[in-house]
Amino acid sequence: MRTPRIEDLRPTRLPATVLAAAVGAGSAVLLILRLFVPRPVGVADNYDGVRLMCHLGVDVRLPRNTPRLRDYVYYRYDHLAHFGCQRHALGSIRLPDVPYQSSQLLVLYAGRALTRVLGLPGYLDLRAVGIVCCLLIGTAVGLLYRIATLRHRYRLLLCAAVVAVVGDTVFIDYAVSPFSEIASVIGLLYVAVGVLMLAGPGRRRRLAGIAVTGVSGLFLATAKTQNVSAVLPLALLLLLPAVPMPVPSRPARLAGLARLAGMRGLARLAGRVRLPALDRRLRHRLTGLVAVVVMAVGAFAVSGNEDKRTAQLTEANFVVVTLLSTSAHPERDVAEFGAPSWLADYAGAPPWCAPTTLQDSAAYQKFTKGLSHQRILGFFLDHRTRLLPVLNRVAGYFYEPRPTATLCGPGPHGTQVIVLPRLGNYTHLAHTPRGLQDHRWSPVTDALGLLRGSGLATLLLLWLLPAAAVTATRRRRALRGVGAVLALLLVVALTQFGESAFADGIDTAKHLDLAVLATALAWVFAAVEVLAALTRRVRRDTAAVAGIPRPASVSAPESEPVA
Repeated sequence: MRTPRIEDLRPTRLPATVLAAAVGAGSAVLLILRLFVPRPVGVADNYDGVRLMCHLGVDVRLPRNTPRLRDYVYYRYDHLAHFGCQRHALGSIRLPDVPYQSSQLLVLYAGRALTRVLGLPGYLDLRAVGIVCCLLIGTAVGLLYRIATLRHRYRLLLCAAVVAVVGDTVFIDYAVSPFSEIASVIGLLYVAVGVLMLAGPGRRRRLAGIAVTGVSGLFLATAKTQNVSAVLPLALLLLLPAVPMPVPSRPARLAGLARLAGMRGLARLAGRVRLPALDRRLRHRLTGLVAVVVMAVGAFAVSGNEDKRTAQLTEANFVVVTLLSTSAHPERDVAEFGAPSWLADYAGAPPWCAPTTLQDSAAYQKFTKGLSHQRILGFFLDHRTRLLPVLNRVAGYFYEPRPTATLCGPGPHGTQVIVLPRLGNYTHLAHTPRGLQDHRWSPVTDALGLLRGSGLATLLLLWLLPAAAVTATRRRRALRGVGAVLALLLVVALTQFGESAFADGIDTAKHLDLAVLATALAWVFAAVEVLAALTRRVRRDTAAVAGIPRPASVSAPESEPVA
């Protein structure tokens, strides 16, 4: 009788760290090829990138007779002597009162160093920034392979799927652009890795998970102002591993009694039984708490620099662009906000589409100064039925995530309407048409395009189905590991959707980028976990039918790490 072959769980004799390094390097190379072959791609500036790039004192180098900036990608930035963000104009572009503060600046400075190493022209070349971003993402994928508690084949599948998602044009193309969306992508990937480490076995891994989650969470929260809402779920995850302080055990109580009795030697002997464990738990608790404090302080310090004028403009944009465009009676809403009646004619367009004389009028200035988040919240409390149309409108942008520029075009009766041309992805070389889009690899964009027009109900299903699928596997280790990552991704998607819905009402598709990425990654983690659970059950049922006893190494849970 033929002896059944015992399956070897090790895919190779190479150490797991070497395999992880190979996976990370391969991922970085694939993303670099995706960005630069056969020709480089990026995201053109919508005249807003200068608020970030001014920190480096640089200006984009444009050839003579250059067409509009938003139509093409430009790499080269030259340094301007004695220039900084304190000036309110950069060339012909007027800067807002407050520039952007973002963790993307760390990536830009790294790109500046790589520009010098590679000998690229100019002070800063965005192609060097793109290479830095690909290396950072590749490192995150390598770490994901190393710490994921799955078999080798499923870890490879998970990493390949993550690279396929990040390689979509609405994510990786931001690596070569003057925007901070790519910092959000990088931060979210490292946060997912840190959460998996938090749920892993061993105190050292959990402590490392606290460090990775805290640092990457701070990087994510400070990438954009809209990301500050991610601090709360991250804080909860960081504090959950902190084991509650236990009730003193018998040795500890004996040590206390011995001290009271003056028996110092006995007190030291009894205290040694529990003090090391108590110290480890206290260290774990304090580490998580410190990480939360640092992350929260950093996030709110960076996001709290918006001046009052910019905040009022943001709130006015939301009222006119989003709220009035979903109203059956915009004149009535305008009157309720105490705004001038002419704003009803510009419903759906930003207020700055109106003539300057109307914007400088006393009635409009009084309207903007009286706006606040509390007043807008009060409006929705009085008109609860108005909330769903606003969310439905924003869901439409979710299915078309390509970034746009907000312009004003001629409308009826001499008014202006909003125009949203998509930002170009190619340079002006080789007679490239204006605003040419990158379609070389866009699985997420194409899949969401199939759902265009389906509204908020379909979007809720996109968030609920991954959670339901992982829960249905009924695997404790999966629910503790992948389940925690999935919960975080879905909370990030929900909060980012809400932030974009009630933000300034312009560039909404660009602001939804992180929500789209979190949703796509949630589907990836859920699909791989469900596939691993189903195949494990099939193997177990097949072995039971054949009557072949499964060895302990094979019958171990699928989620056990394999070195």
